[in-house]
Order: sequence, then C-alpha cells, then structure tokens
Amino acid sequence: MIRNEHLDLAVAQGILTADQAAQLRTLAHESTADASSADHRATLNPDDERFRLIGGFNDVFVTIGIALLVVGLYTLFSAFHFEPGFALFSIAAAWGLSEVFARRMRLALPSIALALMLALGAGFGGVALGKLISQPFAGVVAALAILLGAVLHERRFGVPVNWAIGAVALSFAFVYGLGLLAPEIVERAWYVLFALLGLTIFVVALRIDATDVKRETRRSDIAFWLHLVAAPMIVHGTIPVLVGAPEGMNVAQAFTVLAIYAVLGLIAIVIDRRALLVSGLLYAGVALGYLFTEKVETSFASSLTLLALAVIVLAISAGWRTIRRALIPLLPLGALKQSIPPAR
Repeated sequence: MIRNEHLDLAVAQGILTADQAAQLRTLAHESTADASSADHRATLNPDDERFRLIGGFNDVFVTIGIALLVVGLYTLFSAFHFEPGFALFSIAAAWGLSEVFARRMRLALPSIALALMLALGAGFGGVALGKLISQPFAGVVAALAILLGAVLHERRFGVPVNWAIGAVALSFAFVYGLGLLAPEIVERAWYVLFALLGLTIFVVALRIDATDVKRETRRSDIAFWLHLVAAPMIVHGTIPVLVGAPEGMNVAQAFTVLAIYAVLGLIAIVIDRRALLVSGLLYAGVALGYLFTEKVETSFASSLTLLALAVIVLAISAGWRTIRRALIPLLPLGALKQSIPPAR
C-alpha cells in the first residue's frame, strides 16, 4: 500500500509533482470514505427499524435546555395571566432555536423537541384566537394552528416528526369540526372515527415505506413517526368497538383481545414495524391479567401478567428476523411483497 511517505519521496525524486501528490491523497481519502460508507450501509438491516434520535450527549443537554425554556416561559406568562404571550414567545423561540440546532447543527433530538415546542405554542395561540372568534371553535382553530406550524416547520427545517404532529392535528381538526356540525355522530361513533383516522395515517405511512423498503432515507423516519401515532389510534379505537370496555371483560372477550393482538403482531411483522405491537400491549396485559385472576389471587396474577408480557416482548424482539424469514415466504402477499423490507 502506498503511504504518505512514499508520495513525499516521489515528489522529492521528481516522479510526481506536489499537485499530483495532493490529488492522489485526496483520491485515496475519498475512496476510503466511500468504502467505509458502503460497508456501513451493508451492515444496516431494515428489520432494526433505525431512526435518528440521539447523536451524542450534547443532544440530551440541549433538549434539557429546551424543556427548561418551555417550563420557564409557561410559568412566567401564567404568573401574569397572559397565555397568548406564552404562545408567541414559544413559537418565536422554537423557530429561532431551530435555525441553530435543526438547520445548522442538525441535532436530531433537539429538533424533535423544538418541533413539539412550536406545536405547543401554536396550540395555545390557536385556543386563544378561537375563544376570540367563538368558544366552540377553539378546538378547531387550535388544531389548524398546530397543523400550520408543523407544515411550515417541516418545509423550513425538514424534521420528520412534523408529519406525525400534522397528522394528529388534522385528525383532531376533523373530529372537532364534525362535532360542531353533527355532535350526535361524534358522540356515538367516537371510537370508530378514531380508528378510521388511524387507519388513514397508517395507509399513508405504508405508502411512504414502500418508497424506501431498505430504510435508508429520510422517508423511513417520516413513516416511523406516522406509524407511531397511527398505531394507538387504530388499537384504542378498534378494540373497544369489537370487545367493549376492559372493565367488563369476560373470558370470551379476553381471548378475543389476545386474538386481535396476534393479528396485529402478524401485520407488524409483515410490514416490519413494531408500533402496533407496542400499542396493543395494554389490552393484551388486561386480557392476560383477567385470565390469570380467574385461576390465582389478584396480587399473584399481576406479577404473572407482567412476566408474561415481558416474555412476549423479549421473545418477539430476539426472534424478529427469524420469524420474518420463516413467515413471509408462506404468506400470499403478491405485489405487496415488493413494498415491504426483504426478510433476511
């Protein structure tokens, strides 16, 4: 291998010029960097569901500062009973800090915190503005203000979590608006609406996932956050409709909940996203707890429930890739197989 001292010797003996030696050093450095990057991409597996969160402890340090700033601004303006001031200063501070930490320094966790801070400020501002228009419109205006803030922040700083913030805000704007037009429909079909909106976000996330099945681009982060908000909406909207309230559960309903959780687990494994499994853990725990209390006393049943959930989570986590490799070839996925990460 040619080293720097060899190039220096070649220049001294007139074999190469100084410019040629510098160009060779640059070429060698770029080739090594490209090879390292290729090796790194080769070691990444879509099954790991990677997304950018923390690049170093500085991310955590900055995020703590942002949290302190939010609390400080809220307590300050609450003391003066001037909540709109909190909204204005939160939005201005979040935008200004995003110019530094999101656009220039590209810190992942602070960027997420600042996106949430701006959404919080926009929500407070929307409530204040909505009350000026009409008290019943406060919820709609607040949701639309959060949506507008998320869209503008995303276009300027490209923080993926803004897609999830915007999706949730749009969902609540729809529900609040429908509640003003037809309150009886919202009252009777709240869970159904919640589930349908979650399914809509879930489909959008799947479409985005299909454009990056290897999970190598920013689109994968966007889909991750959309799945994260869609999953609880689907689970907590669907299970109460199909089974009823957990408080009045019987044996048949408990097994139904576990069957639904198994279906959600199958979908999660196929699409290679764990959010559905996490969101369904609460209901699975309630169902297991009920079944255990039928056999043993309550205190002991609680311990058994936690242990059973731990075994389920750890077993699925450890065998995730193996399960996908064994399961996906057996399913009649058809064209859908081209839109999900390969099982490997």
